[in-house]
Order: sequence, then C-alpha cells, then structure tokens
Amino acid sequence: MAMVVNLVTYLTGTMHLPSSTSANIGTGALALSTKLPQLRPPPCGTTASTTHCQQANKLQMGILYMDFFIIALGTGGLKSSVSGFGADQFDEKDEDEKAKRDYFFNRFFFFISIGTLTAVTVLVYLQEKVGRSWVYGICSVSMFIAIIVFLFGTKRYRNKKSLGSPLVHIFQVIVAATRKRNMDLPFNVGSLYGDSPEASRIDHTNQFREF
Repeated sequence: MAMVVNLVTYLTGTMHLPSSTSANIGTGALALSTKLPQLRPPPCGTTASTTHCQQANKLQMGILYMDFFIIALGTGGLKSSVSGFGADQFDEKDEDEKAKRDYFFNRFFFFISIGTLTAVTVLVYLQEKVGRSWVYGICSVSMFIAIIVFLFGTKRYRNKKSLGSPLVHIFQVIVAATRKRNMDLPFNVGSLYGDSPEASRIDHTNQFREF
C-alpha cells in the first residue's frame, strides 16, 4: 500500500514521466532504483525561464518495468493464497478450532487495516520528510522479516492435499449443467444431493434448475 500511494508521484517527480503514462503503468528493486543514480534520470535543470527534465532512458525503464513485474507476481501469489492457507490451519468440524479460526481472521483483517493506515500516513510522511529510498527500504525490510517469521513455522503448518484447480471444477459444473438442462427433476428434493449431510449445501430453488 505504501508503494501504491507513492508510485505516481515517484514516476512523475523522479522518473520524469508524463502524468498520463504514470497513471497507466501503475520493493526491493524499487528501493534500489530510488537510491542508485544509474537507475534514475538526473534531477531537473532549471534556467531563468524554463525547467528541463531528462526522461528516463531504456535501461532505467527496463529496470522499472521488471520491478513492477516482480511486485505483481509476488502480490498476486500472496493475496490469492494467504486467506485460504490461514483457513487450512483450522478444522471446521471441530467447534474449538472453528472459534479459533474466527479469532484468527478477526486479527488478520485488523492488522491488514493497521498496515494500510500506516502506509498511507506514516510512510507518506517519511517520503516527504526523509525520502523515497527510506520508504521503499522499509517496505523491503518488512517483507524480508515477514518471510523469515513465516518460514519459522514451516514444520507446524497443516498442508491439505490439493483438490485441483478451482477453474476446472467450475467448468465441470457448467458442462454438467448444460448437459442436464432438459432433465426431469425428481419430486423429492433430497434426492438431488449426493454428498454427506455434514457437507455445506445450497438450498434448492426453482431457479437455475439445471444446477
């Protein structure tokens, strides 16, 4: 979040890109690009009448785009799996663990909110008063510490067996529903279910009968 709120001003103020380009394209590598002079254009030169800003060259832009790719890859992998991984650590059939799961997610989203608030307040203040290098450096160090803490618990984590891609299951349901769209349904709604009574169920309705 700290990177996001500083990104456009970094692209326009440091990389000297047009505001339209900066808005369209978009923590370790970013921290380097804010610190190393070779990875950013020189400061704007000011004369009596004009201000000249040299735009970033191809190498500098290449490093920047690589940074974006790595960030997108890491963020996408983390956000798509962290909630599910947290839920896997608790047995939903055990009432005690079910309560602990609710406690976990309450704290999980609470600290996400605290982190977001810190990013858009404290880190923005540091960017203005100290510099972007410190802000991106703090983000990088924080991620490194988080990875170390996560790895310490590797032996205690519950790793459930993968059931395959959810996209495959979605397409299987669509194909099966298409094939059975004209099938006559039984009068007894209970016979529509082939799972165990303990499994989660969606109540039967007269809409979308093929499902």
